[in-house]
Amino acid sequence: MTKVKQRLSHPIAFHKHLAQSLALTWLGVLFTFFALNFFKEHSSIFPSFSSSYAPGNSDSSWVHLETHGDVELLRRSIVLDKDSPYTSTPGLYAHRAVATVDIPIEALLHVFRDTPNNKVWVKDLKEAQEFHKSGAHHKEGNVQFSTSLVRQLYSFPVLSGIADREYVMERKMKARENANGSHSAVTYEYTSLANTSDFVLPCLGCVRATNFGSKWKFTALDEDKTKVEAEIAVDPKAPGLTTFFVNLLLKNWP
Repeated sequence: MTKVKQRLSHPIAFHKHLAQSLALTWLGVLFTFFALNFFKEHSSIFPSFSSSYAPGNSDSSWVHLETHGDVELLRRSIVLDKDSPYTSTPGLYAHRAVATVDIPIEALLHVFRDTPNNKVWVKDLKEAQEFHKSGAHHKEGNVQFSTSLVRQLYSFPVLSGIADREYVMERKMKARENANGSHSAVTYEYTSLANTSDFVLPCLGCVRATNFGSKWKFTALDEDKTKVEAEIAVDPKAPGLTTFFVNLLLKNWP
């Protein structure tokens, strides 16, 4: 319990804590965490994509696994839409972590939004890039929307014979603002792009893995307390690793 609270006492340490065993699969991206929501208005800028993960209608679809200090771990089956361009390795689960931390939401967002420096706190993240961030954020009332393209490359020096994994994802942000410009809630959603051949160079010497739909949600409970929810549904495309082993890593990533 003491160690968990120490990890959550600083934004960078907190994110490093939540990213521990996520290296085989995520992202950013990880929930590039976070499908990510308002792509249609900028569709001419980006390559085509398709969401392949059916996330369920409520939290009731998640099954509680265990609790580590202040962090609750849950999971549910990955269900693909019938028109999905992807296929999922049978037996893989989506995983979720929920925690309330004594850190202001703006401090957490400052660290999370710095995409190139995500590699400082995300274990085994080798590169992180953001492309075509929509310059004209559109706003509906006090809710702001934006879309960008995120690439993440993971390297696993401790796993002999495992090639680097690359994720090329659309990231969508939905931010609810207060009257003073601060945020009450911010959600980032990440989904792999279905077609990147005309936009991103081929993954040379690495394997392009699939993010079916991952999410990071930050909710301000008061000035100094934030609820953090992280969800991940990915296939690292690692036939040499059993689904039991991959699920075990995902289960323990927070």
